[in-house]
Amino acid sequence: MSLIRIIAPCVLGPLFLAPSLSTDYTQRRSLRIEVETGLEMETTSFEMSIDGEPVERGGMGGQASEEVRMITVIDTVLADDDGRPTEVRREFETVEKESIRTMGEEDMVDEASGPLAGVTVLLVSEDGGEVETEVEAGSVDDDELLEGLRLELAFDAFLPEGELEVDDSWDLEADAVLRALGLDLESALFPRESGGGMEGEGRRRGGRGSSAFGLLVEADWEGTATLESMEEEYNGLICVLIELELEASGEREERMMGGGRYGRGGVFGGALVAAAPVESTYDIELEGRLLFCLEEGRPVLLEIEGDVATERSMERSSERGDFSMRSTQEGSFTYTASLSLEESEG
Repeated sequence: MSLIRIIAPCVLGPLFLAPSLSTDYTQRRSLRIEVETGLEMETTSFEMSIDGEPVERGGMGGQASEEVRMITVIDTVLADDDGRPTEVRREFETVEKESIRTMGEEDMVDEASGPLAGVTVLLVSEDGGEVETEVEAGSVDDDELLEGLRLELAFDAFLPEGELEVDDSWDLEADAVLRALGLDLESALFPRESGGGMEGEGRRRGGRGSSAFGLLVEADWEGTATLESMEEEYNGLICVLIELELEASGEREERMMGGGRYGRGGVFGGALVAAAPVESTYDIELEGRLLFCLEEGRPVLLEIEGDVATERSMERSSERGDFSMRSTQEGSFTYTASLSLEESEG
């Protein structure tokens, strides 16, 4: 099971009773949000057969992938309405990723920046409804990239409503998990690649996201949060500590595609297996902590880590016989977001 923690300072009131945990948007301040996300996966078993006879992989060797993403955003609250932000300037200072794919002894390394890197956007929502966006710096070649942006911090999705006591718990819905981890903006931050890649012509946005992160976007998440402590210290701040349990499991629709051989699509021994449907299941268990400082009215840290496992199988009949493929992958997911006050220039 997955765990996440939040931390915030003690306040006046009954012993061990926390006031409502909510981000303070009445302060005209800038927050620097630095996020690093990593996903590593390795193929732990791979079997192929035709008419029940095992087939060697032809020297393909082991397969593994690793992707690290780094995002730095500066949010400046310019106006609010009774504590609800109505105008926020958001600067996407850094949006980049590095991926390594290993096949046997060959490593393929790729580095890319997302289309919002270097873009500054003014977000306005007067009535709490539709968000209007205006690009103030940089350029955006597709307005759809700005859809889904919200004025509030993504980490607010993990915060409870109302007053709480230590050991109180509440449920977390799938949408809250996706939002808190930034997965709801996957297709804007890191569009699915096509042709020229993320920055080349022919880039295509895809709702499922790119690479193995698509699994995290599609996963059927659920979670539970528990107020663990009200006196956790972090970098000189006294915070409230909330533990979270996050998990996801189920089936995922996939289809073998591509021009390779074996389980990657294409022709295997004369048997066409491209675009064959794949039965895929997944199991994800994460744990971590979220720290919230009451004195400053904001989250200060979110850390998450855990395990990811998948199983895939495919069967297809052709003129050469009945082809089958089965594989398992295991790996790990890490997520760290640190929030700090951005000093004003001058």
